[in-house]
Amino acid sequence: MRRTPLLAVSAAMALAAALVPTITPAAAVDPRETVPLPTIKAIPGSTIFTGALQRLAPRGYVEREYTVDVTDPHVYAYVGESTNTTVTPAPTGTYRSRMIVRAPKNPADFNGRVLVEMMNTTALVDLDIAWQQGHDYLMRDGWAYVGITVQQTGINALQAFKRQPARYTGLGLNLRTPVASADPVVGSRDPSIAWDLTSQIGALVARGGPTSPLANYEVTSTYLTGQSQMAGYAVTYVNAIHPRHQVFDGFLVAYRGTRATNLQYAAPVAGVAPSTSTSLAQRRLGGGGTPVLNLQTESDPIGARDGGDEALWRPDADTPEDRFRLWEVAGSAHNDRHGALQALNVLDRDYGLPFSPACDWTAPMGINDFPMRFAWHSATEALAVWHETGAAPTSVKRISRVDADVARDSRGNARGGLRLSRMDVPVAVYGPESTGGLFCNLTGWQKPLSRPMISRLYPTGEEYTNRVRIAAQADVEAGVLLAEDAAALVRSSRRGPFAEGQTIQKY
Repeated sequence: MRRTPLLAVSAAMALAAALVPTITPAAAVDPRETVPLPTIKAIPGSTIFTGALQRLAPRGYVEREYTVDVTDPHVYAYVGESTNTTVTPAPTGTYRSRMIVRAPKNPADFNGRVLVEMMNTTALVDLDIAWQQGHDYLMRDGWAYVGITVQQTGINALQAFKRQPARYTGLGLNLRTPVASADPVVGSRDPSIAWDLTSQIGALVARGGPTSPLANYEVTSTYLTGQSQMAGYAVTYVNAIHPRHQVFDGFLVAYRGTRATNLQYAAPVAGVAPSTSTSLAQRRLGGGGTPVLNLQTESDPIGARDGGDEALWRPDADTPEDRFRLWEVAGSAHNDRHGALQALNVLDRDYGLPFSPACDWTAPMGINDFPMRFAWHSATEALAVWHETGAAPTSVKRISRVDADVARDSRGNARGGLRLSRMDVPVAVYGPESTGGLFCNLTGWQKPLSRPMISRLYPTGEEYTNRVRIAAQADVEAGVLLAEDAAALVRSSRRGPFAEGQTIQKY
């Protein structure tokens, strides 16, 4: 067989290649770039419902508020029990909500990170839980914060703002779609518009430009969070909306319950509105490779802490398609004293309290004062580092359980979990849930160890402080406590073990 010389073959191939037009592969479309941007407008004046309780100016921060207009949003529906979604006919028109933005006054002090929170309305008003727990860390590290009103429930409260009644006229998410509810509270919690509202605000912040509330800031990453009731929203957003829009770089889901929020309003069945999903797939946090950190207190999920639900107590993961961490914080309560005091102060200042909370504490027992805020700080930092560097947060040992009950040591504190020094160098017994009406059960309880026991454990105050220092440093090295918060725990320990264990019976 005659062989064509190699040189001739090469020449022929080169000529053929020259005759074929060069086709440049189309650049992949960034889903974030396809999300429509909302229209925002600054609300004049500094008297804000759910305005920061802290003095921001001395920390170099400013707070602004905006109306947010979303036009012709999509409404989504699940496909069966899966996390796949379809787009259903949208409620045409413009829907107006509001958002709060807190950021360094000087853009040069901004670290590039933005925490976006779907504000919690369990108390029928917007509460900025993530800010309440994390403001010290966020401000000392240079974050920006965005709080969104995502429910008509929150807007109803805004329009009863006692300090400035006319401030929020014209807002309305009109969330009772596609049908009205006989129960106004259930109807006002319809989440149909919440998904595009959240995506559009996230896209606006991430993409920047002259219409962004952070137009002069160099945003490098955005993270979405929701706590308690809004953790149900966050679970649904992660599983059903994020695959479509890819707006956020990570998710901090905190204090979640056993279910996930439905995508649309669901009409009542036998007088009960099925506002949440029980589907295993829809409740199991995914993320598709975007980092997800689920931060839980010992209380969570309320009334179901046996560890047997494979959607909630799913394993940690470190694959390109699944990056997940569950941090369960032993000793902590769903609504600890630190958070409860701030929530009550916001309610009293902006809305008025129709009651004075009075939990049924009998001394020396009192409100759970475990420093859960430090776990918020480390979780938020770990999530950002995970996205920015690929370095995954440490996997934390889960709270120990025996026969569906939390395993406890000889003093009554939980075994296992993310512990912090208050558990490893104990001065009190911490309970996750309590008795009493209203929200008292969510505050948990705390009972100081007896003086003879504390004297045996820590013969001197110096020894107690030294043991706290050692435990805190170990937590820093493990990646579950920030160095600044370790220093705060050591400073607090200098009060002595008796003072550290004391409780407060009233808010």
